[in-house]
Amino acid sequence: MLFQTLANTVTSATQNIFESTTDGLIIEWFNTGFGTQNEYCWWGNLILITLSLILATIYGGIIGYQREINGHAAGFRTHILIALGSALIMIISIYGYSFTGSGTTTRDSMRLAAAGVTGIGFLGAGSIIQNGFNIKGLTTAASIWVTMAIGMCCGAGSFVVGTIGTILAILCLATFRKLEVFASKKNCNVLLVVQEDVPVLTNLLDIANKLQVTVKDISSNIVIRGDKKYLRVVFKIASTDKNQVQNYLDELNLTFKPTELRVLS
Repeated sequence: MLFQTLANTVTSATQNIFESTTDGLIIEWFNTGFGTQNEYCWWGNLILITLSLILATIYGGIIGYQREINGHAAGFRTHILIALGSALIMIISIYGYSFTGSGTTTRDSMRLAAAGVTGIGFLGAGSIIQNGFNIKGLTTAASIWVTMAIGMCCGAGSFVVGTIGTILAILCLATFRKLEVFASKKNCNVLLVVQEDVPVLTNLLDIANKLQVTVKDISSNIVIRGDKKYLRVVFKIASTDKNQVQNYLDELNLTFKPTELRVLS
């Protein structure tokens, strides 16, 4: 009995807080027929649901367009469908459960929404690709996950939160990309071609540890030159000290006696 009383108190307090927010006032305005009635208005609520779906489509499309113009696989239509589907899940979570005669729900309305959050992880995982030692698609997977959250915000009637989330997501995807490009200029890509049977990875990392150089994004493939097979390795050196980079390259040259060793960028 005590736990039930505490739960009711917390629920009541949460409801009062939500009703005092901008989103709460917007929902109340729609549900009362644009403020013309003192009781629940079904057609006002229908307009509210329609607005939720439209905003989810628009916000998902904004994020998807940014990904589309940058040539990513999950683009305009994908993000729209993710946001729209998330909004539908949230709407069903809110309106699609039964009430008892006392006006309380017979089940947790957030269980379906929680399942949607878990399910979107499978879609995000499908966009992540490992190419050798490189992993691509993490940003796309993150944008899918954020789009799902924005869609759920719209479905729940949290339009202000959804709008702010969309603006921040676009700033992160578009503006912060320039910061990544600026930061990447401090790195250089190196091409190394050696004989096929040379233990490249172990030696690369051992020399890097000895000279305190950070090596990352290693990828390799077999190439044929003439009648011989060679191992072609491309990796990135993260260092701002040109002398340190040159010392590392000199050490590689002495260790591997490579067929080709040069800085790509």
